[in-house]
Amino acid sequence: MVKIWSLFAIVALLPLVMPNTHHKPKSCYEVKQFLKATENGFFTLYDANGNPFRSFCDFESEPPFAWTLIESMTLENAQKAQHNKGFSVNIPLGECHTSMSLFRLPSHHMSSVLSSYGSTHYRSTCNFNIIEGTGLANRRDYIRFSACRGASTLSNINGGCVEVDYINIRGQSCRKCQMPFYASSSYHLHIDLSGATTTCSRFGFTNFVANEDVFGYYNSHNPTFSCTANKNSTTAWWIGGAYAE
Repeated sequence: MVKIWSLFAIVALLPLVMPNTHHKPKSCYEVKQFLKATENGFFTLYDANGNPFRSFCDFESEPPFAWTLIESMTLENAQKAQHNKGFSVNIPLGECHTSMSLFRLPSHHMSSVLSSYGSTHYRSTCNFNIIEGTGLANRRDYIRFSACRGASTLSNINGGCVEVDYINIRGQSCRKCQMPFYASSSYHLHIDLSGATTTCSRFGFTNFVANEDVFGYYNSHNPTFSCTANKNSTTAWWIGGAYAE
C-alpha cells in the first residue's frame, strides 16, 4: 500500500501536459500546442510530405495567437516586378537565409501551413521586429481576418468584400467590417483605401492618397502608413490561430 501511494504521489508531481517531442509540427501553432514553445524564433516545420523547412514563429506579440511567417519584404523589394505577385505564384525567397527584408515560403509550404491543425486566420503587420521585444509595439497599421475562405482570398480576388476581425490604418480602426481585397498572379494581395471608403462597409479612412495601397502591391503608397514609411519598411504576412491554454 505504501508503494502504491508513493507512485501516486510521484505522478501527482508531474506536469499535466508534457511536450510531444516526437511531433513534427506543420505550423507555429503546432510548435506552440505540441512542443510548448513560448519564445519567438526560427523553427523547423514540416510539410504534408514530412519534408522540413524553416520559418519564423511569433508566439508573443498577440497571445493567445501563434503565427507562422509566410512572407516579409521591404518596400523596395515589394515594388520589384519579380516579387510583386499574388500568392498563387510560387516565388520562394530566402529559404536558406530567412530575413524580414526578403522572404517568402514556397506555395506548397504555405498550403501545408494553412491546412494544418489550428490554422484559422491570416494577418499582416508592419515592421515586425524579430530581434527585440515581442515583435510588435502595438497594432497600428495591422490587419487580421479569418482563413475560412481558404487560399483563394490570398491568390485571386478582384475587389471582393472580405470581413476582417480587425484593421487599423494610421490609428483609424474597425472591427468586423468588410474591406475590398485585390490579388492576382500579376499583383500582390492588398486593399485599395480609396475603394474601401466607397464599397463594402464604406469605412471612412482619412488622409489617404489617391488609390493608396496598403499591405501589399504599393503601386500608390503613403509614407504615413508605417509599412511604406521608407524603402526599408517591411510588410509581413502570417498564418495562425489562437491556441488553448
